[in-house]
Amino acid sequence: VSKFWAEHAAGLSLTLTIRQFRLDGKTPILDYDVDMQKLMHLVVVRDDFTTFVHLHPVFDTASGLFWQPFTKEPNHRYYVYADTTPHGIGQQVFRFTLESDGPVAAPRLISSASARTAQTAPYTVTLSRTNLPANRPKNLNVTVLEGGQPAQNLGLYLGAAAHAVFINTSTLGYVHVHPALRVPHSMNAGDGMATGMSETAGPFMQMRVPALSAGTYKLWIEFSDANGKPYTVSFTILAA
Repeated sequence: VSKFWAEHAAGLSLTLTIRQFRLDGKTPILDYDVDMQKLMHLVVVRDDFTTFVHLHPVFDTASGLFWQPFTKEPNHRYYVYADTTPHGIGQQVFRFTLESDGPVAAPRLISSASARTAQTAPYTVTLSRTNLPANRPKNLNVTVLEGGQPAQNLGLYLGAAAHAVFINTSTLGYVHVHPALRVPHSMNAGDGMATGMSETAGPFMQMRVPALSAGTYKLWIEFSDANGKPYTVSFTILAA
């Protein structure tokens, strides 16, 4: 059982609060396994899927309370995904909705696949494809370039070469995977094979995307440079 509430401060600033319990709803869970260097991965996305935040709340070991400061924008609701691994239970993901202050602006959702390339200075990130077959697992290659050449200054981000979050824009289904280093046969984004070494960073990566039901997905890929500075790029994936 997972309980979520927001404690409002001044304006649109608030504290997101989560507390998880055994199935009796009364016994708080105090023991969590570390997953990718953190006890909780808190993903917050705006209802038009243009804003994505990956947070790691503070944990109170005495009460089992997670809390995280957050500032929202007016006229938007937010979807909050709490991803944890309670010890002895296994990974759990709960989704909550943070309601809007004021009338909700009707989001303009994109239903077609995006371009295969996106930029976050100084890097250019290319996917092997943005159209995927529905209901079938698929390998998706990721290539990171800097100045037109394979980026040579990448480091691990939260213990992995990269993190990738898919969210279905209709059902709000959530998938979190970790691209692994791959060794390319050539400079083409579609070439190469994965080494399975997610603990190694590099410009050529591959992720195993599980079978996605038909629909439109927003994808965010997070990675880091060698100095620990994180970068995020987004794509729209169409599964059909």
